[in-house]
Amino acid sequence: MEQLPSFQYLIDLKTRLQRLGYPVYFKLPAPEILEPFVVIGANSSDTSKTAQTGCLIEDLAVLITIFMPIDSRNNAEKARALAMRYLPRGQRITSEVSVDDSIGREVYKITIRVIHTIM
Repeated sequence: MEQLPSFQYLIDLKTRLQRLGYPVYFKLPAPEILEPFVVIGANSSDTSKTAQTGCLIEDLAVLITIFMPIDSRNNAEKARALAMRYLPRGQRITSEVSVDDSIGREVYKITIRVIHTIM
């Protein structure tokens, strides 16, 4: 069975982000899994450009989160910079680094939002 372009894209993102050397998940791992790790999380689709052209154009927005130990801001910034460079070119990409404790311990949380157009 042929895979959908959106699923192919998620698999491509996983392959590219594995170059960081961290485990890559599609959901938050169990609490005993320690940083660093990557989560390719929520994605959303927007087909509003389709009305302009008549053929299906889908903007796929994907949220990628990298969790890093709190002991080094430099390592967190390095992981953000590398991840941004490993992602495919020609896409809209935004990122931020923040301190977060939503997983039960304080970590650096790198949030990257990628918008990819599928035609």
